[in-house]
Amino acid sequence: MTDGAAVARSSRPTGGVAAVLVAAAVWGTTGTATHFAPGVPAVVFGAVTFGLGGLLLAATTGRSTLRALTRPGARRWVVLGAVSLVVYAVAFYAALADAGVSLGTTVAIGSSPLFAGLVEWVGDARRVTGKWVLATLVSVAGMVVVTLARSEGDGSGALLLGLGSALLAGLTYATYSWAVARGMRAAPSAVRVPLPVPGSAPAPGGRGGRSGQGVIGAVFGLAAVPLVVLAIVTGRDALVVGSNWPVFLWLALVPTVLGHSLYAVGLRRVSASVATVLSLFEPVVAAVLAVLVVGERLGVVGWSGIGLVVAGLALLALPSRAGAAGGDPAAPGPATSR
Repeated sequence: MTDGAAVARSSRPTGGVAAVLVAAAVWGTTGTATHFAPGVPAVVFGAVTFGLGGLLLAATTGRSTLRALTRPGARRWVVLGAVSLVVYAVAFYAALADAGVSLGTTVAIGSSPLFAGLVEWVGDARRVTGKWVLATLVSVAGMVVVTLARSEGDGSGALLLGLGSALLAGLTYATYSWAVARGMRAAPSAVRVPLPVPGSAPAPGGRGGRSGQGVIGAVFGLAAVPLVVLAIVTGRDALVVGSNWPVFLWLALVPTVLGHSLYAVGLRRVSASVATVLSLFEPVVAAVLAVLVVGERLGVVGWSGIGLVVAGLALLALPSRAGAAGGDPAAPGPATSR
């Protein structure tokens, strides 16, 4: 029993890291997918992706979503996560329009791990460790190199407004991740049911996964309401074009439903600050797909940036002496490592 429990504990960070990396990989298909629906405004992609995907996530989680909405301990975190998600969807695409794809993406995604560490420091009194700082700096540096290598222009619009929108996107994405993690911890069944050892049968009556998915479904379900309205108001012309719908459905089903479901699994095993650093794998996948599918040229500089991102992720994934990449998110008190 003791050995089995130890194996289960040691498997949690590894499983969480893998789940977040796969989620980031499917998120990385988003840019390539939009290539097959030319002429659709970026804000419509955001509204349709999170709006339709949010409705699907809420529908698939069913009763767990309703429990997350009605349980007092989790409800405030669900509301915070939903508000953060709506603001993120709008701010991110506003950043792309005003600051350009390269700079907007760099600032938004690159700032989210730093904001995540600050949010956990303020909200949970968790001090970030040297390993987390080093992994973040290396990965963000690599992501900046990759993004700049793929730059096709400086964009148009008010640059300062675009940079402000990008920083707001990074902050709200980090807040969304933190709120979801707190919402899962507020649901008793999400943290008190032991996780099964790989290769063994699931724990009897285990509801932790369903509770975690319910929090995600509730967050996306609430966020979907204003986003669907936004999609209808701003994207009426794009929504009536039949050839756009395969792309819309891909974005809703794969990056949103599958990606964020896996992200929820990861947040049950690693902290939000670790998860946001691992999600920097997204621009790596996006860059590779841009070369293989879209035909963009990455060059030596771009591939060097990919190497830096991978190095940062590998550093973060290495087990620490405390035995947890980011600590057990269910455990009280400061994380032992991150």
